[in-house]
Amino acid sequence: MDRTALADELRTARFRTTQFRAGYKEDAIDDVIDTIVGQLTVGAADHEIVQTAQSSRFPTTTGRRGYEMADVDALLERVVTSLGGAATPTSPRDGAPTSSSTPPQTTSTSAEPLPSALIEPPRGFLARLLGR
Repeated sequence: MDRTALADELRTARFRTTQFRAGYKEDAIDDVIDTIVGQLTVGAADHEIVQTAQSSRFPTTTGRRGYEMADVDALLERVVTSLGGAATPTSPRDGAPTSSSTPPQTTSTSAEPLPSALIEPPRGFLARLLGR
């Protein structure tokens, strides 16, 4: 896929939204997508764009509207694979990226799914209340 088509896909990307369950904060996702689109349009090296997509961490929200985590993870994975980066192994139960040192779970269905590698740890009550 060429860079212009990928940038256009990112500009027009729409995600399902969540409310009262975990989702990524919309502003954080929008900022990263804008950054990646900017990198694509100015001609940044593929490895720099892949690094941006893979190293991004997003705060989560549960009481407010957020983006569906699986949708965002899938789009960022598409960016990585489109630019020749290595795909992150995924857990078969939830589709969330797993750490590279832990193999995907394929035989055990009783184990808890691994959290997305893009999730920031939840903040405390006061930090959420004060918006920090």
